[in-house]
Amino acid sequence: MILAVAQAVLLVVGSGVLLWLQRGQDRTLALTFLLFAATIVTNVDPLYRWLDPLLGGQNVVTVLSDCLMVAGTSTLLWGVAKAVGAARPWMRTAIVTSCVVVGVVVLGAFLVLDRPATTTTFMLTAGDQPAAAVYSIAQTVYLGVTLGATALICLLHLREARGATDLVGLWAIVLGGVLGAVRMVVVVVMDLAHVLGRTDVTRALSLPYDVTTPGAVLCVASGMLLLVVGLRLARRRATRRVEAALAALAPLHERVGTDNAYPDSDDPATRLSRTIVEINDGARRARQPLAPDEQAALADAEAALLEAPGRS
Repeated sequence: MILAVAQAVLLVVGSGVLLWLQRGQDRTLALTFLLFAATIVTNVDPLYRWLDPLLGGQNVVTVLSDCLMVAGTSTLLWGVAKAVGAARPWMRTAIVTSCVVVGVVVLGAFLVLDRPATTTTFMLTAGDQPAAAVYSIAQTVYLGVTLGATALICLLHLREARGATDLVGLWAIVLGGVLGAVRMVVVVVMDLAHVLGRTDVTRALSLPYDVTTPGAVLCVASGMLLLVVGLRLARRRATRRVEAALAALAPLHERVGTDNAYPDSDDPATRLSRTIVEINDGARRARQPLAPDEQAALADAEAALLEAPGRS
């Protein structure tokens, strides 16, 4: 239970941090954190024993938290794909469709099986039923495949990491995906063994399960947080470079730049873009070539503009 509480605290705090870091931006990864946090928090034993009887005492909290984890893993794949520039419309359709199908299967299996009274060891208690195996295997395979796909996307985009923080975050998600895939195999074998009465197999695999389950969650959660922090740091570096380019071009703009009467703007990238345009306009009108150092400053400014937030 101590490990579950530690995971819950990490995810709740991480959710708050991500919501703050991603303010004004896409918050898919923050939503993923919230879904993971809800899943882990509701499975903390004392809270579960208090909450489930309020919902009928038939482990409804279990199916709710499992569905939240399925949804969270879906938003994880989509959020990471967007973060590294790999998102495609067909991918979103596939994720939503598969998530809905798995959710229907999980809910249907849960309704069919003979549900025990509130217990924090649901699969140990009901796992000898074939419907329970379907319930567990459906979500486990989906989680494993989705985490594996997320890890593959990260692996293919390692070279595009914006810095050390991004790189560590991507590797953390890759490790989480590997652990998730291993967990998938372990859980499927445990579920089938339980139905077949091979409790010796389930006991033998309990240690790998206990390691891979929190390991996958913690690695993926850490990776998500590092990706968002890395993006934040990259944006700050890009903004500082834009401001430095503005300062470097100020004397040149004063000498040859035109006044195109642009409206005022607080955005450094917008002001830099206008400054470059006015310098080029002024140089063409004066028919006076720029000095090599001025051309170099202008080229640096254009490069900085390409890396500016929202323009890359």
